[in-house]
Amino acid sequence: MVSKSNLMKLFVRRPAGGDAPGRGVSAALASALLALAASTGGATAADSNISIYFVGCSAPTGFHGYLARGAEEAGKNLGVKVTYIYPDELTIPNQVQKIEEAIAAKANGIALCEFAEDAAYVDVAKRAKEAGIAFGSAAAPPAGAQVRDPNDIFLFRTGSDEKAAGALTGKRLAAMGIKGGVVVVDQQPGDATCRDRANSEIDALKAAGIKAEFLESSMDPGQESELVVNYLRRNPDTAAATSVCHISAGLLAAKADSGKKDLIITGYDLDAQALDAVKDGRQAFTIDQQQFWRGYMPVLLLTHYLKYGLVEANYFLTGPTVVDKSNIDEVAKLVTAGYR
Repeated sequence: MVSKSNLMKLFVRRPAGGDAPGRGVSAALASALLALAASTGGATAADSNISIYFVGCSAPTGFHGYLARGAEEAGKNLGVKVTYIYPDELTIPNQVQKIEEAIAAKANGIALCEFAEDAAYVDVAKRAKEAGIAFGSAAAPPAGAQVRDPNDIFLFRTGSDEKAAGALTGKRLAAMGIKGGVVVVDQQPGDATCRDRANSEIDALKAAGIKAEFLESSMDPGQESELVVNYLRRNPDTAAATSVCHISAGLLAAKADSGKKDLIITGYDLDAQALDAVKDGRQAFTIDQQQFWRGYMPVLLLTHYLKYGLVEANYFLTGPTVVDKSNIDEVAKLVTAGYR
């Protein structure tokens, strides 16, 4: 990293032949660069005192462990302090309370695992801004949006385009030539992200002339399996099932318990069971949002904003990407290493 004194040495030097005008331009440029460094905070010893709070949706295990690890690794690489906090129970009031905790701790920046609609965070985002705290979202940007809205309550958004993810699932199932209906299972009906996935998949399937239904379920794999088995009995023409808001354990159990060996299973995100299921063919594919990036990039973007005044003009999309038999071996190695 170039210090201010070295900036001056780089640009205030006598040109060959004693070109006085050139020397004047170089000196002027050096002065301008020095002023810019001062106005944006520059790269000083104070950078090591930057404090960023990552307000998670859950404890740093499983899926959310990847976000927490990404945030932690970014902090180490960038030389800033990262604190991961989360509510004991994920509700809007509980999460807002955690944001207030970060504000009270005088964080320089806050990254939020946003799970509700923006309206739930407008007031606390305003309070963070009034306190001079940079506030960003580690969740999906508005579906279909690429360029950041200058009036966005968040400085940035990093996540997967969830409507695109749902449409991708529906189109892939249609391309597979499935014969029968599709049940789209949502384990957390109050989660806006998962509803976007579900609705977009159903729309894509219906556009292809395929029957598709929405089914509310449970985060408990055992309860989910029972619910889906009962659905399959009532709808024996069901050819595929998608898990949109949790790992596919419940659907895989329902496939085995129902004896419907030809049921096509798709899902989101990765764990050991999903990896094995894709490898052995019990699950056709999963949609990966590369959640390590959802933890890493908010810390990087906050740090670069705080140090250099940089604001990304577009939203940072971490997905959707497809993991199937064609790339499962490569992805499995990265899952084991803690990056996917």
